[in-house]
Amino acid sequence: MKIKKVLIGMMLNVLLLSVMIVPAFASAGLGKNWKVYNVKPATSSFWDINKLDSNGSFPIQQFVSPTTGSFAVYVLNNYNLDITGKTLTSDMSWTSGTYETRSETCTGAYVRFEFQDVTAGRYDSNDYWWSTVNLNLNASTLGTLEASLADRTLWTNQSGKSAIDVTENWKQWQGDIVAMSPYDGFTKAMQNVKQVGLSFGSCGYASGVALDGKTGTFTMSDFDIITP
Repeated sequence: MKIKKVLIGMMLNVLLLSVMIVPAFASAGLGKNWKVYNVKPATSSFWDINKLDSNGSFPIQQFVSPTTGSFAVYVLNNYNLDITGKTLTSDMSWTSGTYETRSETCTGAYVRFEFQDVTAGRYDSNDYWWSTVNLNLNASTLGTLEASLADRTLWTNQSGKSAIDVTENWKQWQGDIVAMSPYDGFTKAMQNVKQVGLSFGSCGYASGVALDGKTGTFTMSDFDIITP
């Protein structure tokens, strides 16, 4: 009887512990395979890809110049599901300071949502989508980013075309013609998502960011894909 009481007590303690423990980084439905994509423009490898820390943080490197150093560009995870009509939301914080990007024509440094339905091979501008909703890294040090995929006005593709644009046979930024309209391209991309997460940059949405005069840290404390 005494042994039975001890075992019951141990089981209750384990249950209480499991209720009390809250993960430092919550990522609903996305697993633990978050990766940080940095660009090193002066190197032959160009991309420097690392795992996101278990607490959702990663380093921001010191700005050197637009063509040298290292810039944080993406934090992405594999998804491979239909996200049509869902809402993306994420809480984040970052080191205060002045953030620079690789762009030499656009000012400002922002974080946005990004998703894509390709990871390699041939693609066009309808395969990559960014939220127009953003957080200004130079205006605060924390915030909540939220964007509904049901609201097409909040999303633009790699050529800056809105998801409400029904124009077919249009010229993308590379100069060639895309037969599918941005509207249909957005629909297709939502249904076949391969990667989703955050993107850093200026008006060139994935131009990356670095910090003037010092290094810093960016922390994504949670990332959720919600069904309204």
